[in-house]
Amino acid sequence: MPDGPPTKFSRYPMLWLAIAFAAGIMLAPPAGTGVNVYLAAALVLAVAGMLLRERQLVASLLILVAFAAAGSASALIEKQNIAPDRISVIYDSGAIPSGEPVEVEGVLLGRPEPAVEGAFLEINTKRLTYRGNERSASGRVRLFLPLGTDEKSRSEISDLSYGSRIRVATSLERQDEFLDPGVIRKREILDRLGVDATGAVKSPRLIEHLADESVFIPLAWVYDQRAKMIESLRRNLSPKAAGVMIASLLGNRHFLDKQTADLFREGGTFHILVISGLHITFIGGVFLLIVRKITRDRWIQFFVITTVLWAYTLAVGADVPVVRAALMFTIMLFSFCVHRRARMLNTLGFCVLILLAWRPADIWNPSFQLTFVSVAAIVAIAVPLIEHLRKIGSWTPSRETPLPPNVSNWVRRSCEMLYWEPVRWEYESKREIWSARLIKTPYLSGRLRGDGQRIARYLVEATIFSLAVQVCMLPLSIVYFHRVSIISVVLNLWVGFFIALESIAAVVGYFVGLASQTLASGFYLFVEIFGWLMMSVPRLFADISWLSFRVPAYSDWKSVVYFLFAPPLVILAVLISRWSPFSLVRTEKAERRAGLVAGALLTVLIVLAIFHPFSRPPADGRLRIDFLDVGQGDAALVTFPRGTTMLVDGGGRLFYGNSGEDGDQIEPDVRGIGESVVSEFLWHRGLSRIDLVVATHADADHTQGLVDVSKNFRIGRALFGRMRKDDIDMTNLLDAFRSRGVLTGQIFRGKRFEIEGVAVEVLNPAPDDDLASSENNSSVVLKLTYGNRVFLLTGDIEERTEAILTREAELRADVVKVAHHGSRTSSTPAFVDAVKPVFAVVSVGRRSLFGHPHSDVVERWRGAGADLITTGEKGTVTISTDGNDLVKTHYLEDD
Repeated sequence: MPDGPPTKFSRYPMLWLAIAFAAGIMLAPPAGTGVNVYLAAALVLAVAGMLLRERQLVASLLILVAFAAAGSASALIEKQNIAPDRISVIYDSGAIPSGEPVEVEGVLLGRPEPAVEGAFLEINTKRLTYRGNERSASGRVRLFLPLGTDEKSRSEISDLSYGSRIRVATSLERQDEFLDPGVIRKREILDRLGVDATGAVKSPRLIEHLADESVFIPLAWVYDQRAKMIESLRRNLSPKAAGVMIASLLGNRHFLDKQTADLFREGGTFHILVISGLHITFIGGVFLLIVRKITRDRWIQFFVITTVLWAYTLAVGADVPVVRAALMFTIMLFSFCVHRRARMLNTLGFCVLILLAWRPADIWNPSFQLTFVSVAAIVAIAVPLIEHLRKIGSWTPSRETPLPPNVSNWVRRSCEMLYWEPVRWEYESKREIWSARLIKTPYLSGRLRGDGQRIARYLVEATIFSLAVQVCMLPLSIVYFHRVSIISVVLNLWVGFFIALESIAAVVGYFVGLASQTLASGFYLFVEIFGWLMMSVPRLFADISWLSFRVPAYSDWKSVVYFLFAPPLVILAVLISRWSPFSLVRTEKAERRAGLVAGALLTVLIVLAIFHPFSRPPADGRLRIDFLDVGQGDAALVTFPRGTTMLVDGGGRLFYGNSGEDGDQIEPDVRGIGESVVSEFLWHRGLSRIDLVVATHADADHTQGLVDVSKNFRIGRALFGRMRKDDIDMTNLLDAFRSRGVLTGQIFRGKRFEIEGVAVEVLNPAPDDDLASSENNSSVVLKLTYGNRVFLLTGDIEERTEAILTREAELRADVVKVAHHGSRTSSTPAFVDAVKPVFAVVSVGRRSLFGHPHSDVVERWRGAGADLITTGEKGTVTISTDGNDLVKTHYLEDD
């Protein structure tokens, strides 16, 4: 290249090449397009760039386009290299229906992973048998095996280990469980995890141990030690403390209780519990400090640290995010060993290039995006800014910086408060042949020194790191998690500090326990203390709603708001990089103006993202009811003509929670229907507030999901029918509403009110109704009339209440929500004849445990002339009217 100042491309070549490669992946054509064309184009363009290297700009553009073509080629190769016998291909093609009994033969990828009341088996599949036909198969399946808590139950699989070849009778699932807009497809989740299918094994007796294949002995030893450590932590710590340590240290989140996990999520610190770059960096850093004390040989350091790091990576399951973090740390450590003090952005670019070449599809993976954005925020914004602040605060005369920093007085004094150390200056000045008298005027002069100054320095720098990451990750946090956590900037410091202490105490306690359990108990006591201190601050802020809250994400063309975050952040990063605090000339007006514009634009975008004024669709003058697919349960969103919303029930699960070994109640950290389905649908609709919630009755499959809804949305008012004070689900729901200041009330037969031109009439329950016969018969029944059209929402009423309503109410309706999921205890002939709907919607799962809807009920409604639709088959069913027409759609039509 010709002499002259380096271009931006030559300063960060790997970053630019990674960007070009990523762009090629995103622009790759569908599978089936000729890969050779892109490979040839990449080769020709690269050669042309090399030949024209004298013309730097042209050569750089050619190389960038060559890498873009290579990115497209890699994406096509990945798509085309999926084997036809892959489990995901077999099930997606319909060759074997999801949920059908099969026999899976394969090799265990590790020891059975312990969980509450069971264990998970990760199998590298070799063969698959369906209806007596055996075929070769490949891919990874994850099976859950329920086990008792006693030693006898656990001993039934004690002979299974890493490398065991087994044959298992099970049913594999890959089909979506819930078909609702906004709900992440199960196939997408599995593909992100690198798992082809999941399933359950009813009993250990359905597992046949065929043989033990040869394995890498050191890795088998690592797996054994991990299993022993999990067992030791469970035995010596309380269930909550053990769950946190097993998750954060060993990557097993199956013992994490939901209450604790939710505190981490609400505080924006849940990433600390997920084995990721934070843990890899911490472990690598600790071992680097230890090994440096033993040897100065960089290659020995590299070998020892990478061996430990990759052993840990494999021990915790070698999930893609962990491998990604270990690879990045290895690359950076290697650059250190070869004495290349590369720019961090360049190193980041090289890491991204390697990772995308390995797994091109990861560019669409939220985990990859979050990792890249967080690291980019640190290396492009936080680190350069902190370096400038350090130089300002610790300035002394030198050949490079003979004059003091040319910055504002408050900036200089603040930096001197953190970084100026008079003792060090006195020592260094004695070594020089010249003398100088420096006048420093730090804030808190003489009062902040020594350890106090170092603590303040740590807090300020950690806050800058945390704030930079939180701002840069805000769009992704909203899109993927619908969460804004203002308090996370502070809690990351607190939780990160104490979980480090807790982890060290747990590890030391485990190894000391190998020699003496008595001595180990002291360290385990510290684990409990540190854990309590760690959670004490998040608990203080848990009920302050404005510090952490949930928001919907913009969809369709409005999602451009999130992409617009990139330009101002890049501009600010460039300005920070170009800032020269010791320049005799202050920053040029153009740069100051660019900084102000970028800051203003970023502020506007943050406001638009957090307050989402344009997220919900405009009112269209129609009455609309969305009957959600919540499996075996009920949930319906009513949207009135001018936009007022009413949620009737919220689905839920029939069983929730397990008992710990010490008697403590453990609620596993599993997303409930209210969080994973109902809330996701409401966010998809652009909502952050529900004006009215109606709980028809106390059954868990109707009300349990409303607890999550109450946490995630602002609710105007909640209405109930008859309430039993001894019902645990209803009690939990009322407590959730009261804790958030939601007004509650009861409604009974005869209550009438109007919402935006829609007449709402309560047909059930009666004020003096007897609950003894059936809780279902006390369900709230609503009749909504808009113009000439009538909707009837029936809860779970059964024959007794249907008979009363048939005698005493006008039931003719155009749309009916079929009572009790189509059970034969409801939908009597007289009731069906009285309603005679155009559409009958059954809220039921794809495969009901209770055989819902019953065939007699289906024939009865269809015999009355109704178009009967089940949510399990069609997904969310939407019916709307302007008072005259009726328009029906369902999720699979929109898919």
